[in-house]
Amino acid sequence: MMKKFMALLLAMLLLTSLSTGFTASASDTNLIRNGDFSKKMTNWQTWTNDNAKFEYQSEGGVDNSPCMLITNTKPVAASVFQYVNLKKGQSYLLSMDVKYEGVSMEGPGVTLGSTMYDASGNNIGETVGASRYGTSDGWTTMTMIIKIDNENCANVNAGPRLWFSTGKMWVDNVSLKLMDMSNVKSDTFEMSLSDTPNKFTTDALGVEWDPKLLLPCNLEKGVTEEDLAFMKDKLDILGVQAVRMMIMPEWFEPANDNDDPLSFDASGFKLESDDIKTTLAYLKVCHELGIKVTLTWWGAAAGSWLAFPNCNDWVSAPNNKDEIAENISWFIQYVKNELKYDCIYNVILMNEPSYAFHVEGGAVDFPYYVECYKAIRARLDADGLEDIRLVGSDDAQSAGWYMQSYDALKDVCDAFNSHTYQWAYDTPYLDTMVQEFVSTRTQYGQDKPFFLGEFGDGSSVGAYYASSVETYGRGLYVASGAVNAFKAGASGLSYWGLHDVYYYINDQGGDNGGLMETGLIGYKTDGAWKFRPSYYAWGMLCNYIPFGSEVYNVTGDNGDVIDTVAVKTPEGKWSVIAVNRSGVEQTVKVSASAIGAPMNEYLFSETTLPTDGSMIAPSAVATPADGTYTITLPAWSFKVLSNINEVVSVDPETDTPAESNTVAEPGETNEAPDTTVTDADNTVTDADTAPEIVTPNCGGDEPLKGGCASVMGTSALLAAVPAAIAVLKKKKEQD
Repeated sequence: MMKKFMALLLAMLLLTSLSTGFTASASDTNLIRNGDFSKKMTNWQTWTNDNAKFEYQSEGGVDNSPCMLITNTKPVAASVFQYVNLKKGQSYLLSMDVKYEGVSMEGPGVTLGSTMYDASGNNIGETVGASRYGTSDGWTTMTMIIKIDNENCANVNAGPRLWFSTGKMWVDNVSLKLMDMSNVKSDTFEMSLSDTPNKFTTDALGVEWDPKLLLPCNLEKGVTEEDLAFMKDKLDILGVQAVRMMIMPEWFEPANDNDDPLSFDASGFKLESDDIKTTLAYLKVCHELGIKVTLTWWGAAAGSWLAFPNCNDWVSAPNNKDEIAENISWFIQYVKNELKYDCIYNVILMNEPSYAFHVEGGAVDFPYYVECYKAIRARLDADGLEDIRLVGSDDAQSAGWYMQSYDALKDVCDAFNSHTYQWAYDTPYLDTMVQEFVSTRTQYGQDKPFFLGEFGDGSSVGAYYASSVETYGRGLYVASGAVNAFKAGASGLSYWGLHDVYYYINDQGGDNGGLMETGLIGYKTDGAWKFRPSYYAWGMLCNYIPFGSEVYNVTGDNGDVIDTVAVKTPEGKWSVIAVNRSGVEQTVKVSASAIGAPMNEYLFSETTLPTDGSMIAPSAVATPADGTYTITLPAWSFKVLSNINEVVSVDPETDTPAESNTVAEPGETNEAPDTTVTDADNTVTDADTAPEIVTPNCGGDEPLKGGCASVMGTSALLAAVPAAIAVLKKKKEQD
């Protein structure tokens, strides 16, 4: 999970040309003067903290027009900028055309930036946008959004930057325009199913499930082993295909087994700690459900035998690459050979190593990180564990760490992942931002699957709490985020996390008192667990995007409010997911003759959420007309169309499945039904009858009756958050 000192990251950006049906637009007035450098350096200022070189060039721009060249021979800060008159409360689109050569990864690299000043000239906020490194394939467009929401802002500068990285950067066509985000209207969007699938099939939709439930800090709060059985049932109903699970080496090797890392001393490995007992109980559940497990060795606890001294954090990089390789290999062999569990699928060394792979003195040592991975791969292969995949990067939203990891480990790792906690469901241009975050990585590392190893929204408060966790909008966000990640080439996502749980107890405070309050299921209170809206949203995705599915983009004009993707299962069944992120009804027509069959419709909306933890039932049947499916999406909602299950007939008068044709939905079994029900706020109780269903609340004091208001005020999210995501000019062509 993101460290509490990390700022919320919220990137805002815009397509180079806006789509029909969404009236948000940039003003025609460019607030940057001489943005095309036709008047040489008139109106432009430059700044560097050392010795950058700024050159006007009379040719070589986008159309062989004038441009600006910035050269850094050392990793220094270099910016070309203008002071601009921006109004408080308004949003502005800053963009540039850029090409670059040999840009190093020390800093943010090629980027855009802005700085706010108060009336006394004090710097009161700096925003740096998305990063580019290496050498570009010609010219591309980068954009970011600047929102003026600091009441003390009196002046702003903005412009291109080559920021603390070496290399060359050519700049042309810089613009800054006021954005009008006021009106979104109902429309009909015509889209088409792509002819060919993405390169990689889906590599599991999952959740974080750290082994904490049976620790004393939870048992003392009333949790019992029956709650583990409860979670097993819910994993099955959700259709979770994978879990990411933390583990620490000292949990089962409290002291070094011996001085020879190439030879086990079985007596040195202990299975008596509460942590490892809980871990093994979780692995048993996953084995029995057929869930794939990604074990993440979080590092070595500070002060433990495998930790570096003076690592300046609670966790350290392992101090011996061969010892951590031995530790990992012994545990996997025990699970596979002694317990006969075959669920371990991936191994990751170190959570978020981009800032946490600390060696002695607190430095982050990337070359040593690479050597550790190579040692682990060699040891697993030598011990007959060639089937265990290594997953690299695991970075905390660090494109630079990902790219370095890919370059160094593409022959060692089987897949790569990054973490992201950004944005909200009602963030404008969410589709482009998510796709850009993912495509930056999938285009760079084209030969290996990429997935989002930790995934959540931008409402995190520290590492243990998300302010949107109870809201309907968070459920809509995870659907939109997943759809756009798949569209950009991701192979999977892992939501943080399955359920709330105490990692430790600190009644005096600590980080949320030790309660990880971010789960699909809220913590057990008065004997009851709570199903949140995100639970139902994630379950819809997991059940209808099975492991190994081919991903097909659904392309065309989407108004930046409609997100669509389709998947084809290994058995040849189909699902289409369509999300409406606007506050008004939208219609999507998807031309998909390759499917051509009726499909069940499953609607996630404010009024359709179950309350008992079961999955949403089909409410209609979508039948194509001349190969085209017409999908009507209420405000702030999403639908799944799927023929994975038998297509049911629907009573046209009640808009519910006809009883004679009802079929088992995901998660249903022949076991005795669960008699627990939920109350109006989705809390599971032991009552014999269910109370009246109340519309879920998006975060306010009253249930919503129309479109959802912001889960968390966008201005609050943006207040101090560096952000921006680049948009390629080719995006519209690709869509």
